[in-house]
Amino acid sequence: MLDTPNHSRVVVPVALRALEAQRLVNLIAFKVSPAVAAGLIAYAHTDELGSSVLVATAILAALLLVDRSTLPLGLMPTARLALGLVAPVLGAAAAAWVLAVTGQALPLAEFQAPVAGAWLIMALGAWVTTRFDDDRHVQVGVIGSAGFASDLAEELDAAGIRAYEVIGWFGRGAPGPDTPGVGTGRLRYLGSLEDVRSAVLERRIELLVCGRAEPTDAGEGADPYHDPYVSIADSCLDLPVRMLDANQLYEDLLGHVPLGTTDSAWFRYIMHPRFRPTSPLWKRCFDLANAAWMAVFVVPLIGIAGLGIKLADGGPVFYRQRRVGERGKEFELIKLRTMVPNAELSGPQWSEPGDERVTRLGRFLRRTHIDELPQLWNVVRGEMTLVGPRPERPEICAELENRFPHYIRRHLVKPGITGWAQLRCGYAGSELGTAWKLCHDLFYIKRRSILADWLIIVETVVLAGRDAHRALRAPRHRFIVGEASEVHRG
Repeated sequence: MLDTPNHSRVVVPVALRALEAQRLVNLIAFKVSPAVAAGLIAYAHTDELGSSVLVATAILAALLLVDRSTLPLGLMPTARLALGLVAPVLGAAAAAWVLAVTGQALPLAEFQAPVAGAWLIMALGAWVTTRFDDDRHVQVGVIGSAGFASDLAEELDAAGIRAYEVIGWFGRGAPGPDTPGVGTGRLRYLGSLEDVRSAVLERRIELLVCGRAEPTDAGEGADPYHDPYVSIADSCLDLPVRMLDANQLYEDLLGHVPLGTTDSAWFRYIMHPRFRPTSPLWKRCFDLANAAWMAVFVVPLIGIAGLGIKLADGGPVFYRQRRVGERGKEFELIKLRTMVPNAELSGPQWSEPGDERVTRLGRFLRRTHIDELPQLWNVVRGEMTLVGPRPERPEICAELENRFPHYIRRHLVKPGITGWAQLRCGYAGSELGTAWKLCHDLFYIKRRSILADWLIIVETVVLAGRDAHRALRAPRHRFIVGEASEVHRG
């Protein structure tokens, strides 16, 4: 903390604030404690101090390594659990290899207890951190409109993120009775930008989230290009409060890029010299290696499902459809037929819940996503990848590119059988649903990696049986397309 003539240190509480405390608790619960426990158990079994320290160090390194995922693991419980189970095993394997190389090899059975102990401590750590998040919230103040603050609070609730609590907003005027979030008494008007410092001290605000600032937020007669960050930094640099852009918060916690506030920063990140997406060669090797073992399970399923489709109505088993792929190149996507023959004689149209064109068997195939399995052939041909944005039809793409900004950016990468947007949003079913998925597709394009693809595949396998038409509810103001237009999601 800075010690300035105008601001005394006595105004800052000595105790750890929630942000720092959360990081410390997570480090101890999921990294240090499991590693120390594994080392102590190893020492109890072998009575070798050097080997025990090596086991603890290797497991700690593995836990730190797997935590470097570019995806928000809080939204992926299955993948997070898988990483927690795998990391101690990898650490123990690394320790066993080092001991073998140095001539101090131990039986593999000696590593089972340390790994089990690490798992047990991590399970206890999960319970501790959940209780801690419930008891100590990070107080969040939004710099922007009341509607934006309300949307952020709603989406944090919908995603089950309890560690952060939006308490209000700073803006250019007191709220009216119909202001979103005010009628419930949950959110408060915290004042103008000049009141940020006093509100941070009085309400113990730990995080300031900067939404889209309006020129009038700086005060009447102020420079229309005034940057609110400047005045806030001038008044709060000596306080234990952190500040970040709303887009960054949405990416880190909620796993999507809000269309209404996406600006050139997203493109600058993609075009930055240090941006290192997955190599196309590694991505291709990843697809082919996984397609090979998946085919062992997929081919029999396709055969059984195809036989059922043929016996049901005698129509064709497969359904081929033109889709738009990487760089706008069209290809023919293959699926198992789930609708009655000639279902689109009147032209392309969205499929909705309860669509009468879907057959009885087709409903089951869609719910279990078995109808998508033939697309593994598109992956082998190089037209698709295992993980990526879902390909859309050319007729619909043309409309969506005119309707929603940045839609064409989805074509920077190959389309996938599954993807981040499918996990978070389910089936689009409409232009609005497609826009909601676009927010997640842009996030994936920015954060894609081999590890991210693995985690998405793991999560997809577990969630394959859910309702394909379900979607995480988007807040009311999420899809702002232009300065004066809003699209409301039902």
